[in-house]
Amino acid sequence: MGSGIRAEVSLPTALSPFDGVVDGATPVTEVTRCTPADDRERVVVEFIADADLAVPEGVEVVFDYGGRAAYRFDADVDPDSPFAVLDRHETPVSEATIRDGRLRLTFHASDLPTLRSVLEAFREGCSDMEVLRLLQSTTTPTESDLVTVDRSELTERQREVLAAAYEAGYFDHPKGANAGEVAESLGIGRSTFTEHVAAAQRKLFGALLD
Repeated sequence: MGSGIRAEVSLPTALSPFDGVVDGATPVTEVTRCTPADDRERVVVEFIADADLAVPEGVEVVFDYGGRAAYRFDADVDPDSPFAVLDRHETPVSEATIRDGRLRLTFHASDLPTLRSVLEAFREGCSDMEVLRLLQSTTTPTESDLVTVDRSELTERQREVLAAAYEAGYFDHPKGANAGEVAESLGIGRSTFTEHVAAAQRKLFGALLD
């Protein structure tokens, strides 16, 4: 069994083929894509949403489930879209949804270098990319080998403090910066900094060790 990584990321819908097709408040599930053999510059996209969804011209209903429907439209291939990024890394999309105005993509990276390369490409195209979950498997497929890290459990301030501490080398040995130095760079007191770090660590360690 390989040591792959399942990743879930959140991106602005403006980066996806859905920009202008559905509004950000519309829940979209079961996204699939294909490129016609006779036109590699086009992509056909299909998704599931409410049956009464108001869609622009060019989006057709291909199947009616009653309360839900399957919609289909075609668009130009965008080399900067997150789907294209995954295509270039030969990493298929496992799941794609739109929720709370954000595009959520789940995919399986075969190894850590591939994951890093995909995430770097996402960040190059969008500074507003968030990693929501990472699930890593090992060569021993037991339940204890699977670890889920859910970044959404952290508050925005906790993530900001952890990122600043990490970049400054606060967690290195020997330390690249002490608590006072990192707190000063953030414009907060030392005690506030340590409280944020402690709260974030409790959440992360709870996920790792529970």
